Formats: sequence, C-alpha cells, structure tokens
Amino acid sequence: MMVGTIALQEWGWLLKRWPNSLKPGRKTMATLTTGFDNLLSSTGSCPAADSTFYARRGKRLFDIAASLLGLVVSSPLLFVCALLVRLTSPGPVLFRQARVGYRGRRFTLIKFRTMVHGAESTGAAVVVRGDPRLTRVGTFMRISKLDELPQLINVLRGDMSFVGPRPRVPNEVDIKDPRERVLLGVRPGITSCASIHHRREADYCARQANPQAVYRTNLLPQKRWLDCEYVYNLSLRLDLKLLLMTLILLCAPERAQGSRLGLIKVRLCTRHAQMLLDLGVYVSAALLAYTFRYEAGFQDFYRRQMWLYIAFIPPMRVLVNRCLGIYDMMWRYVTLEDTALLAVGLAPNTLILYALRLGLPTSSWRTVIFLVPLSIITLEYLLALSASLGLRYLRRMLYVLQHHYQPLPERARRVLILGAGLLGLTTAQDIRQYPHISLVGFVDDDPAKHRRLMAGCRVLGHSTSLEALCSRHKVTDVLVCAKSIDPGRLWELDRRCAELKVRLHIRPALDQVLHAGGKVFV
Repeated sequence: MMVGTIALQEWGWLLKRWPNSLKPGRKTMATLTTGFDNLLSSTGSCPAADSTFYARRGKRLFDIAASLLGLVVSSPLLFVCALLVRLTSPGPVLFRQARVGYRGRRFTLIKFRTMVHGAESTGAAVVVRGDPRLTRVGTFMRISKLDELPQLINVLRGDMSFVGPRPRVPNEVDIKDPRERVLLGVRPGITSCASIHHRREADYCARQANPQAVYRTNLLPQKRWLDCEYVYNLSLRLDLKLLLMTLILLCAPERAQGSRLGLIKVRLCTRHAQMLLDLGVYVSAALLAYTFRYEAGFQDFYRRQMWLYIAFIPPMRVLVNRCLGIYDMMWRYVTLEDTALLAVGLAPNTLILYALRLGLPTSSWRTVIFLVPLSIITLEYLLALSASLGLRYLRRMLYVLQHHYQPLPERARRVLILGAGLLGLTTAQDIRQYPHISLVGFVDDDPAKHRRLMAGCRVLGHSTSLEALCSRHKVTDVLVCAKSIDPGRLWELDRRCAELKVRLHIRPALDQVLHAGGKVFV
C-alpha cells in the first residue's frame, strides 16, 4: 500500500504541472537564450515543417491519439516499472531533466530512473555498458527501452512527438550551427533515424579511450545530420517506417547470436529455433484458415477436424522442410531460390489433403473427418507460405539493421548510378544499408528505361545529361554499374566527372572479374 501511494505521488507531480498544451493560445515558454530566440524569430521555422498537411496538423493529431492509446494500454506496465524502481533502489521513480524542444523551448523530459539517485552529477553524460551507476532493474529497462515509456506523457503534453530528432540537453545545442534551426523546427521525438542507426553507440564509446570526446566529436555531428535529413523528408510514410523499425529492433535480439533473458540465453537463428518458429507459424495459419472460413461460428464437427488438422499437418510440414534441407539455409541471406524451395516444401502435404478430399468416399463418418474443405486447404497453404516468407525476410531485414555498428563518415554521399541493369539493381539494394548514402537515381542510355522505376528510384535520363543531373541533384559520386564499357568512354566519363568535382567509381561485373586474369579491380 505504501509503495502504491509513493507511485501515485510521483505521477501526481505530472498532473500538477500539466500545461494547457492543447490550447492554441498558450504562452511561449522561455527559450534557451535571448540570442537563440532572436535567431528563431528572424529565420522562422524550418521550411519542411510546414510543407504538407501532415507536417502542419496530421503529425500532432497522430501523436495525441497514439499517446492516449499508449498510456491506456501500457498503464499496468507503467505501474509495474514504477514499483520495481521504487523497491530496488532509493530515490524518486522518475528521472527528470531539462531538454531543448520545439523552437528552442525548454521542457522537462521524464523517464524511469535507471541509475542511482544523483548519478547525473557524479559521472559522464554517456552511459556505457557495465556502468556502475546503473541499477539492476535499470540495466534491463535500458536494454528493453521500458524507461522511455513515461515520455508518452511528454508526447501528449505537446513537448515531444513519437518520431523526431532526439531532445538534447542545452549544452549540446550549438546556436552558431545553422542546422540547429532545422532540428528545432519540429518537435523532438521518442525515436528517430539517428537513434536507430546509433542504437549501439554505448558499446562503441566503451571501446574508446575517451568515450565523451568521441561522442561529441564523432557521433553527435552524425546524429545531427541524420536528424536534418529526417526533417527535410518528413512524411507519414517515413514516420510509420521508423516506428516499425523501432518496434522490430525492440522485439528482436540485439545480435544474431542471441540475447540473454535472465539466466536463459535465447538463440533464434539455430535450426531448432527455426523449426519451432515455423511450427508456430503453421499452427497459426491453420487456426486462421478455419476462423476465416467459419467466421459465423464453428460446428462441433469442424472444431474436431481443426484440432486433428493442427495435430498432424504443421508437424508434417516441419518434417518435410527438414528433409529438404530448408533449415540449412541462412535466414539472413534468403533469396528467390530459397523462396521457391520453401513453396515446394509446403506443397506435398497440401497435395495429400487435396487427394484425400477428392478421393475418399463420403459414406463412412470415419473418412468424412479427413475431408477438409478445399477452401481451407488452399487458404492454409497460402497463409503458411506467406508467413514463412515473412519470417525469413524479417530476419534478413534485422540482419541489415543490426549490421556491425560503425560511425558514419563525416561527409554524406549522394550517388548516381550509371547503368539501370541487374548490377545497378543489386548496387541500389546494397546502398540502402548505409544511411549516409542517398541514391539519387539511375542514368541509362536505353530510351525504353527512361522515367521507369527500379529499386524505388527513377531512371533520370541519358548519360549525355550527366552534367545537368549532377548539378541539379548535388551528386557527389557517380557509380558505373555496366557489364561492359568502352575504355575510351570510361576515360571520357572520368574527365567529365573531374570537371564537375564528382568522384567516379567502377563496380565490375562477375564476368569482368573472371576475365581479368587474376587482377583485382580498384
């Protein structure tokens, strides 16, 4: 009872300080400095912040609705976390810190306290793995990001948004940097592109001799650049994508080897784990197929048939997959050939069910139980195949997201690919793994490909318009992805790129490597 009273007192602090943030006529809070206030008033907000209806109104409406729903759904979890923090270490449940928000206004960021009380005044700002200031519960809450849940209140109050540049402490805000007015043109967010890419910054900083200096000189400018790119490309689609990526990273282990939950080490990429995941997928597919088919209500006969189906078909599917070597495939490198093999592996059980349905007599009740409706057989196969492929492509996406962390180069790249063929397609897909590289588009001399889309980018024109395209799209690098190119033309491209001060790179095709006589292309 006492713990509950203390927790209510902590949350009561928020109710006392609840501003009229939803009223359009609220007074402007004090800005960081007078000089910064003058900077904002003279330049106005970021142009991208008011370019669309979503940026002007839709984003805030989404934040209000989603934060209210999130607070209602997560209220039991919020209470449990507050209880654990209170019971495991002395001090307040919530950690409060002044941050710089929209248009330079200061606000109080709230999180669950994960360190010993007063730790912020006794140590560095960057918290590395194994930091002695972390409490036992605090370590788990930081890994699971449960300490961020109270920020839903900041979102509802209007101090923050779900997606946006992470709010920074005042001493990290460089007023002289013109990019600051871009970042402060939108509300700070719980998650962002920078926080997704730099999610393992604590491990990286812990390996350095001076973690604080590395963070300020290397990582902080990179975060600022990524956040600026987000602001300039703000859209509902981008916000939903970043939210989905955040949820996936939270639900998945940090590394491919697995993660530790208490005393149990979970390894999701072993053969046995893959078989168990597939078994769960196939059971779910069978349940959904019967539910969709008989949504008006189950008869007792079909309910018994469903449980018999689940008892035999999903384990048989896993057994056939095992015999075909499907569980020898590396999930993170799933290809079109693997997709075809998986479709073939699911087919034998489905064909047997079709044969039983069409061949067994209906005179005996003993055989009728095996006569599964054709609609259920077809629907279950399609659901099982789609879910299996989704599971494997999810693993591939996680591998891309959880690639070995490394800081970004100091300068961003804008790449134009010369050659809209298969080599150009694979190159464009590889570029997506690097957030500091922006793919402008393709250039190809085939008129039939002009203005067509490939890998989400458009073929912009002919190679004769290279100078105009590089100037218009501020290209920094041209990447030649052609199976064969004349040396004279390659020399001419190099000369043109040198005049434009654009770097030229050549990505050789496989046949060029095999015919190179053992020489290595540079």
